[in-house]
Amino acid sequence: MHTYFEELPNELILHIFSTYFDGVQLYKSFFGLNSRYDHLIKSINNIHLRLEYQDDDKSLYLFSTKVISVYIGQKHRSINFIPLLINVRSVTLVDPTIIQIINLLDIGKNLEHASIIWSNPYLINSMSARSFYELIFSASSCESLRSCRLYLPKSHSLYLEPKHCTLLLLCSIYVQLSIPSVDFRRIIRLCPNLIRLEIEIIDDTDSNEEKIIVLSHYQHVNIRRFYIYNLLSLDIFDILMGYIPNIENIYISMKFPSHPIDVFEHLSSIINRIEHLKEFHFHFTTDFWNLGQHQLETIKQMNPFFSNILIQNDDDEIIFIS
Repeated sequence: MHTYFEELPNELILHIFSTYFDGVQLYKSFFGLNSRYDHLIKSINNIHLRLEYQDDDKSLYLFSTKVISVYIGQKHRSINFIPLLINVRSVTLVDPTIIQIINLLDIGKNLEHASIIWSNPYLINSMSARSFYELIFSASSCESLRSCRLYLPKSHSLYLEPKHCTLLLLCSIYVQLSIPSVDFRRIIRLCPNLIRLEIEIIDDTDSNEEKIIVLSHYQHVNIRRFYIYNLLSLDIFDILMGYIPNIENIYISMKFPSHPIDVFEHLSSIINRIEHLKEFHFHFTTDFWNLGQHQLETIKQMNPFFSNILIQNDDDEIIFIS
C-alpha cells in the first residue's frame, strides 16, 4: 500500500519541512502549491536560508523575521535584505564583497556564529578580509559572538590594538593566517575564553618573524582543543605549545620537511612536554620518504601516541595517519 506525501499528517510534514529543507527550497518547491502547505511553512519559526543565486531572494520576504542562520554563496551579491534579518544568529559568507561585510554591521550585535569561506585561500580579497576582521573585533560590534571563521591579513599585524575589543563569549575560532606565531598570539589575546582553536596556514613565512614572539610571552589557560593545518615546521609548533599549557587535544597536518624518523623523534620530544595531553592525531605527507616495517615499528615505540600509526599510498604521496 502506497502513501502519498500529501496524505501524511501535518505534524510529520512539518517535521520534514523544518528538518530536511532550508527556506529557499521550501519556497521554490512547496510554497504556493496549496493553502495547507503555505500554512505549515509559515508556522515554522526557525528558518535556515541558503542563498546561492539572486532569485533566491524571493524567499527572504516570506521568512525574514524567522531566519536564524543564513549562508550567502559566491554568486549571490545582493545586500538589501541584510537589515531584514533581525533575528539571525549565524552568517556564512563565501568570497564576500566589502559591501556585504559592511552591511553586516546592521545585525552584528546579534550574531553568535560568523564565518567567511574563501573558495581559493590564495586569492583572497584583502579589503573584504580586513573589513570582516575589524567588524568582528571592533568594540561591542559582535559582543554575542561564540564561534567564528576568518582570515587575518598580514597588514593587521601591528596597527589594531586588541585590548579594547576582546570577545568574552567567543569559545571557538577557525583562523586562516600567514604568520603563525605572531597571529597566534594576536588571536589568543583577543579571545580570553577560547576553548577550541583551529589554524590553517596558507602562506610561507619569514623565519625571522617567527622568532619575534619569543621575546614577549603570554599564556592562554582555557584552550583545550588545538588543530593546525599545513604546519610549516615543528619549531613553530613547539613555540605555540608554550602559549597553551592546558591543551588536551591536538591535531596536526603537515608535509615532512625531512626524513620521517627525524620528524617523529622531534615531535615526540615536544609532546612529551605537554603535561595535560589526552589525544594526539596527525596527517603527515611526504613525496620522497618511505619506511620499511622495521622503521615503522621503531616510530610506533617512540611514543604512546604513535602506536596506532597507519601508512597509506595516495598517488605520488606517502601519508602517515593517526
